[in-house]
Amino acid sequence: MNTGGVSAGRCRLRVRAAGRYRKGAAGGVLVARNIEIDRNGANRMTTASGQALGGADGGDRLSPEARDPSPRAAAPRERRPRHHWVVRVTHWVNFFALGLMVTSGLRIFNAFPAFARKGESFCCYPFAGKPIPAALTFGGWLAGARNYHFAAMWLLFVNGLVYVTFIYLHGEWRDLVPRRGDIRDSWEMIKFYLFARRDHPHQGKHNALQKSAYFAMPIFGALAVVTGVAIWKPVQLAPLTNLLGGYVWARYWHFVVMICLVLLTVVHVIMVFAVDPYSIRSMITGGYNEAKSPEARNARPFFWRRSSASVPSPGGGFDR
Repeated sequence: MNTGGVSAGRCRLRVRAAGRYRKGAAGGVLVARNIEIDRNGANRMTTASGQALGGADGGDRLSPEARDPSPRAAAPRERRPRHHWVVRVTHWVNFFALGLMVTSGLRIFNAFPAFARKGESFCCYPFAGKPIPAALTFGGWLAGARNYHFAAMWLLFVNGLVYVTFIYLHGEWRDLVPRRGDIRDSWEMIKFYLFARRDHPHQGKHNALQKSAYFAMPIFGALAVVTGVAIWKPVQLAPLTNLLGGYVWARYWHFVVMICLVLLTVVHVIMVFAVDPYSIRSMITGGYNEAKSPEARNARPFFWRRSSASVPSPGGGFDR
């Protein structure tokens, strides 16, 4: 919002307008770019080039629809959901497939809970010989766990392919791709979470930390598939297995990628409940009230004020 100068006892505020204005019954549609508000309350709508959309006195000349006080005219226009249904479906399929892959993979790992071959040592895993607790595994036995693991692998691969293709064709990749300034914005978010900054940094659909995590998830998913097939077919895919350092190291990288995916998922779930529990509905129905966003509530993890139900979402936001 820009504040204009004061002249002849008159103060004008210039704001951006997102609506449209009808010139007349026979005229075309002119997009209102600016609204000038006088001190006495009158307002004038103009286009980007300065063309006035009001009368000579500067007052309103609104279309009959805009002056209509009926509930039909007062109701806000329906807006698009926060998340497309394809994004919502692939999100939950991914959650199920990833959980099945991790738990069945740990059961496979327990068949030989070490990375070094028998009689050899391995530098980077201090828990050799100690199996993962059975409560964290799935599949019952080695062969059963392998069947579940491969089934979940193909489900994760196809689901990820659908998701990446959709966000590319639909343009939603623009909300996730790293941009210049993301490092600075991430640092500002960290300072805010640590109470070193008072106000929540401005954000779009996601803050800089969220963007980094959501951008990294498909990459780690692809690495999980690549390292997985390298240890599944180490002879047929010998060049790939050798590129990863051999069978032992390929198995280790597969384990590391799994740990990264688990950490990203756990942090994501914790932050949803700690900062923005209102977003859970947006991943189920698509609806989201921007008046309850973390930025609007100045929300930190487990430290935020509840948004009043009487506060409408900006511009009649999608809230169902």
